[in-house]
Amino acid sequence: MSIESEWKQMNTNEDEELSSLLNQRKLQTLSSKSPLQKLKRSLFINMIFGIVICFAYIIIVAVFHIWQVQLAIFIELVFSAWTVYSAFMQYKKLNVSITSSPVLTELKRHHETFTKWIALQMRVSVAIYPISVAGGFMLGGVLGSNKPVTVFMSHPVVQIALLICIIVMVPAAYYLAKWMFKLSFGKHLKLLQENITSLEKEI
Repeated sequence: MSIESEWKQMNTNEDEELSSLLNQRKLQTLSSKSPLQKLKRSLFINMIFGIVICFAYIIIVAVFHIWQVQLAIFIELVFSAWTVYSAFMQYKKLNVSITSSPVLTELKRHHETFTKWIALQMRVSVAIYPISVAGGFMLGGVLGSNKPVTVFMSHPVVQIALLICIIVMVPAAYYLAKWMFKLSFGKHLKLLQENITSLEKEI
């Protein structure tokens, strides 16, 4: 049986004659290993974490009445809300039941859109991370020194420390996010690409 047939079979049991020719255990294995299903599940988990983070930012903004920190956290909140929304839109577009359209075309489309979605998230995050680091730095400084931001940040050594934190932590946060994307979606995208390659060889 070709991989395209297997892809269609793993998402439908309507054709009883065809189902009778397939080993039921093999069918269950194919279904459980569907990379599109696993990508959709990972997206759902990603959205849940994003929503939790948004609520955490809202609490910080409400509790700490430091406008510089509130501004930085609000920008982070907008970014996090956008990531949740974009993940939700990606979730809606991810069709795990490929039964009518050409399988190869659909798999390529999903792989391309998902890869572009991750790349966009990473590009936007580069502009957000310095703001996040600055907001966290100011909040920690105010709580540690018990002084207003303007007083705390007026010292040159503190300003230099903030600059060093941004230089060090922004790349670290970027590669951490990249690693987390790879951990959440990497192996499923790799399996999806392997299916695409196998289908292309059959043509």
